[in-house]
Amino acid sequence: MDETSPMKSPVLGFSHLQLNARDVRASVDWYCAALGMEVMSEHGDVIALRHREARLVIVVSPGEPDVDHSPIDHLAFAVADGPTLEAWAAYLRELGLNVPAVVDELGKPSLQLRDPDGNAVELVAPAPR
Repeated sequence: MDETSPMKSPVLGFSHLQLNARDVRASVDWYCAALGMEVMSEHGDVIALRHREARLVIVVSPGEPDVDHSPIDHLAFAVADGPTLEAWAAYLRELGLNVPAVVDELGKPSLQLRDPDGNAVELVAPAPR
């Protein structure tokens, strides 16, 4: 989008990195020890870690990293709120992009897209209060 676009991008900044891990607990322990991260939340076998000072979140989920592909599951960018996310999804559809519905992802509104190379890109809003 450029400055002639009728709608301003809602992206506020980087949200999180999600990693597939063969052993979630071993990965969590490693990131906590090596980077000083702490467990932010656990949703079943998915664990979110945070580093407060760096404002970094890494979500570790079970999965078999493929040697031919990156263990990075997706890139995620923060948006202000659910209504902003819904409006952006509608705008992208108007532009002709293939855009799925906004879904609830671990209690947060989420728009899950694919870039032209098939990389997963998520726009995520904070959980409703």
